[in-house]
Amino acid sequence: LKIEAMPFDGAELICDKLLHTFNVMCPAILPKKFMKVGKSMDHHVAMTVGEFGEGEKARLLLRMKKFVAENEGKIEIVECDGSSDEMSLTAFRFVAAPAFRTWCVGEDVQGFSVDYALPKNAGEAPPLLGKVGEIDQPVPLKRMRYSHFGCNVVHEDLAYALGVDTHAAKLALKKEVEKDCGGKLPAEHGHGTEYSAPKETQKRWMNMDPLNIMNPGIGGLSSKYKYSSK
Repeated sequence: LKIEAMPFDGAELICDKLLHTFNVMCPAILPKKFMKVGKSMDHHVAMTVGEFGEGEKARLLLRMKKFVAENEGKIEIVECDGSSDEMSLTAFRFVAAPAFRTWCVGEDVQGFSVDYALPKNAGEAPPLLGKVGEIDQPVPLKRMRYSHFGCNVVHEDLAYALGVDTHAAKLALKKEVEKDCGGKLPAEHGHGTEYSAPKETQKRWMNMDPLNIMNPGIGGLSSKYKYSSK
């Protein structure tokens, strides 16, 4: 924080530049067995299997074994060997988002992160091509997708060349998700002050917080006391 707060242009980028430069000299956070299957498969699921005293673990493993047999050659299961493997997978899961910022800074590109929900029967990613309303949807340089297994909440990190209007690209993605895919953006992380919420949602919030002191300005609402326009 002290480095990023130094009084000159670009100070806030120094740490990410250094991390990006020296990253190739550091060992991979994931063991080789996970890296190998990660490169050979298109989709990956990290699963924790628990046992609560009634044979849950045995039944799940039996179902997984049957599923793998029914899809021979399409699925590969790799188990963690001890707490070190478990810690590596957990760390990889949580550092993906901040690592994306470091990659963008190091590669001299820009990007943004979003989350959205898709219908339960939807499996395809929004194509991000062509014209969405009045907005020409730019093609991202890199696109990283990861989601919650079972509930179809998707997180995306999208990188674009410098000069691209990323705010317009984000709004185009929002329209594509909601109008073409039947989903909702945002989803898990809420509207914040960036997105306008549906009218019925705004009305519910105003009924819950008539003084507007809990989350002023959220979801396109006024940030003033009692939602005043003055």
